[in-house]
Amino acid sequence: MSEHAPLTADQARAALAGADTARRGLTARGRWLAGYFGAFAVGSVVVVLLIGLGGDTGTTLAMIGWVLLVSLGVGYAATRPVRLRREGRLHALAWLSWGVVYAVALLGGHPRHGELAYWLPAALVTAVPLLATAVLALRWSRR
Repeated sequence: MSEHAPLTADQARAALAGADTARRGLTARGRWLAGYFGAFAVGSVVVVLLIGLGGDTGTTLAMIGWVLLVSLGVGYAATRPVRLRREGRLHALAWLSWGVVYAVALLGGHPRHGELAYWLPAALVTAVPLLATAVLALRWSRR
């Protein structure tokens, strides 16, 4: 076992400042991820409504908008310097659960094309997995 020399007051202050900087970075990342998933939740609602109510033109606009949102979101996310612990799990949970809900909404709505009574609730339900993930991101960033 090696013995460690006691920290000087300056070293202790520097260590505490570093820990505080890391904590603030993680908290900011959690807030940023919550906004990220929130933006995708709103995008999902718009996409599903366009697909369900907009015919071929709506579907085309939905896909163009989704590709733009994903490109901007992923591109910007890649520039963020801090990552949450288990952030990969968070993304997997978000996108797998969203994909299942999205697929069920589209498949269930196929025979109901153009019916607002189906497509509005279906669109709102597709946002739920992404909004839940936004809440998880905030909680995980405070650990």
